[in-house]
Amino acid sequence: MNKTDFINALAEKANLTVEQAACVNDIFEERNVLRKKNEPFFVTAIAEKLSVEEGRAKEIYDCAYDQIGSGIIGRLRHPFGEREA
Repeated sequence: MNKTDFINALAEKANLTVEQAACVNDIFEERNVLRKKNEPFFVTAIAEKLSVEEGRAKEIYDCAYDQIGSGIIGRLRHPFGEREA
């Protein structure tokens, strides 16, 4: 999954505009260590950047975390990009 795919998928799953999803992507790129223990940082950053409540920011974070995780799993299963439709 490339950056554009991630942004579009996040926009769809989290019910965000593409611009908002791009902002969330920027937050994740600024801090490349994606672990559950860093969740408070990401949730706070998303809430501040998108001007949403913490609960909504947590939902967005969860969607992004799941999306990133599924992309990593896909690469592990198909390291050379050969995927069945």
